[in-house]
Amino acid sequence: MKNLLNYSTIIKHLERQGWKRKNIKNPETVASHSWHMAILALYLSKDYEKEYDFNKVINLCLCHDLAESIIGDITPNDDLYKNKKEIEKEAMKKIKEECNFDKVYDLFIEYEEKNTKEAKLANDLDQIDMYIQSLDYENKHKDKDLSEFRNSALNKLLTPLGRKIIDSL
Repeated sequence: MKNLLNYSTIIKHLERQGWKRKNIKNPETVASHSWHMAILALYLSKDYEKEYDFNKVINLCLCHDLAESIIGDITPNDDLYKNKKEIEKEAMKKIKEECNFDKVYDLFIEYEEKNTKEAKLANDLDQIDMYIQSLDYENKHKDKDLSEFRNSALNKLLTPLGRKIIDSL
């Protein structure tokens, strides 16, 4: 457990680089982003519990960015982005082995492969959180145009539910 706590502590303090690139002071952390996704999933469970396994969705949300505790938050603007999938997979293998926790790796793979409806919804929640966060930062920083984040989110939605949530915002 100690190793997992060490990795999760790192992402509690790891600032999201996309927001830093836009000069947002004190941006959200990787862990706060994952937590927000999980809270969104928990809320959705009250109305969509028959359509999705929300225990799985919440677990996917909580684990999807754990590799960043080793590799950092790689954004599309970084040179390493073209190899991000492989780098993340290797980092998650290391976490799995050091923590003796196969489930965390399996959840990461499921999230990345997007072959289940739960993984697709978790991916949508990732985009929805970015969309919401961009609105929050624009509200707090009137001089910022963060529409590129919303446009990116809109282009990556995978589920009708994800689209419905965005349309309601």
